[in-house]
Amino acid sequence: MRLGKALVLTAITVLLLASASLPGKPVAKAEADHDGLYVVCMTTVLASIVEQIGGPYVEVEAIVPAGFCPGHYDMRPSDVEAVSKADILLGHIAVFPWVEKLLQAAGRSVSDLIMLHGAWNTPEGAISYVKNITDILCSHPETNSTMASYFTEMNATICSELQELASYLKARAEELGVGSVKVICMQWQVPFVSWLGFNITATFPPPESMSPKDIEALVSKGKEEGVAIVIDNLQSGTEVGTEVAREIGAEHVVLTNFPGAAPGTKTLADMFRHNAYQLFNATARWQAYGGMIRQLKNQIESLKSQNTLFLGLIIGLAVIAIAEAVLLIAWRRRT
Repeated sequence: MRLGKALVLTAITVLLLASASLPGKPVAKAEADHDGLYVVCMTTVLASIVEQIGGPYVEVEAIVPAGFCPGHYDMRPSDVEAVSKADILLGHIAVFPWVEKLLQAAGRSVSDLIMLHGAWNTPEGAISYVKNITDILCSHPETNSTMASYFTEMNATICSELQELASYLKARAEELGVGSVKVICMQWQVPFVSWLGFNITATFPPPESMSPKDIEALVSKGKEEGVAIVIDNLQSGTEVGTEVAREIGAEHVVLTNFPGAAPGTKTLADMFRHNAYQLFNATARWQAYGGMIRQLKNQIESLKSQNTLFLGLIIGLAVIAIAEAVLLIAWRRRT
């Protein structure tokens, strides 16, 4: 009996020791944490690039939603938690006051934030961003050789796709003759619109910095120059462009500077394609309407010419009729 109890106790002890030696959930989580990089980006521009380059080796979070203006964002508690845990922090445009507060609240310093510079809303600018972010991911201490190889391959693929898209969009713009298409453009969209080759006759700043006189001046300029398209920036608001386009009878187009703000714009390439098609479609409509208007004007001039001939004929016949009436009256008086 005592021998049996001893055997049971011994078995239980062995099982406990064995189970203690097995890796538990905390260990597995720790190992999983090293399978990839947690990258927190200030905007969807950076987040979309990191997602493309990093694939399965990154977890990405964007702080500012795609439809928001980064300069007017209000941070959330979840942003603080994300920033505090990030392996890599990426920003661009500027270190806005809210960004400084966010870093401070998360216990991070401004030096932890890696800033990228320059315009991103042209294919050339986007390629520069892709290459810089690839270098950042590859140089991180937690990046192993497998991850680095993947990042490098994706960099080449993405850059190649952007170059091909740029060639296609440029060719399409040339076919449409956009160099002769006059536009008024919100200043944040100038890099892309000018890259395509449109004739920018005037620009305007964010709506909050404009007065009624500024808008009147834009309308006058648009009428004077015969502007075809007025271009707004989605994240800045569309009130000014809508009003100006309506007043001058131009096409109104809204472009985006951040992936994810419009349907089908998950990546920067998608965004360029979307923005270009908005402009190309507006150009085609304007050219079609212009052709119809020219045809109508020609018809009116033709009718005017016909009316002139008809009026001359009527006058001639009237003169003849009057002359005959005068002769008839004179003849009757004689008789």
